[in-house]
Amino acid sequence: MGKYYRNIICTWTLAIIASGLHSQITFSSDTTVISWGERATITARLGFAVINDSLRTDELPNWTDTIPGGWEIISMEGPDTIAPSELDPESWNYVVEKTWVVTAFDSSLIELPGLSLRVTPTRTANSKDLIDHADIYNVEWTMSENIRRWLPLAGWILLGICVVVGLWFGIKKVRKGNKPEKEEKKKEMIPAHITALEELNELKLREAWKKGAGKTFQVQLSEIIRTYIDARFKVKSLDKTSGEAVKIINQLEVSEGEKQGLIAALLTGDQIKFAKFTAAADLHEKSLDTCISFVENTLEVEAVDNNKENEDEVA
Repeated sequence: MGKYYRNIICTWTLAIIASGLHSQITFSSDTTVISWGERATITARLGFAVINDSLRTDELPNWTDTIPGGWEIISMEGPDTIAPSELDPESWNYVVEKTWVVTAFDSSLIELPGLSLRVTPTRTANSKDLIDHADIYNVEWTMSENIRRWLPLAGWILLGICVVVGLWFGIKKVRKGNKPEKEEKKKEMIPAHITALEELNELKLREAWKKGAGKTFQVQLSEIIRTYIDARFKVKSLDKTSGEAVKIINQLEVSEGEKQGLIAALLTGDQIKFAKFTAAADLHEKSLDTCISFVENTLEVEAVDNNKENEDEVA
């Protein structure tokens, strides 16, 4: 009852204000009943019979946060001076209009001059009927509904897995690049002394020095023995000068006799290649035999054992 009396008092107050003005004020709304949280637009129109420039437009209600009855103001517009409409009294020459968009979250009744607004918990087809809120109950998803709910997510996860696997294989293939085939890998596994001895014995069979190709023979002999040294002792002599190669050979962990014999063979080859020195056939043969002996006396025992195991596996 307290809320009802407050509304009556507010209504009387507005009526007194309106009667004290030298004008007429009317209230209207786009609806007369709303549910909790819904909105209503209230319009106040102040009509004047004569145009008076000194008239104060603040004669309209100055509602900012709430209106009488506790309704909350969401927004407002005006005041604006407009021409009278066909529904306005004929005595009005112009109108000052102001609007408020309001809402409420509790049941109440607002009485304004010429307007009655009511808030109900829930509106039905018959605005006079009120119903309570529905009970809250849990919903259990069926198996088919769960499948439909999770199927899109499962599809995205599967797609992501496929993309990751594809990228992994692609990167692996790119890194692999132009790796040698199995035959080339097998060739790389052949010990250095096997390759060197095969090439040295082939040089010996060709006997190029007897056919006027002594310089070519010495170039090939130097390349073969330096390639073996680099692979066997993990050094780099192939791209070095003869003087630099001699320094490298002197640091090898082999007997002094092997070092000096190999150095002599390399220096003899330099004389033949660069000093226009014509060597006897036996000198070429001696250099070749020295290189063959060096390889046979410095080969790795572990490499020999691994080679035998590979031969046994092939057999």
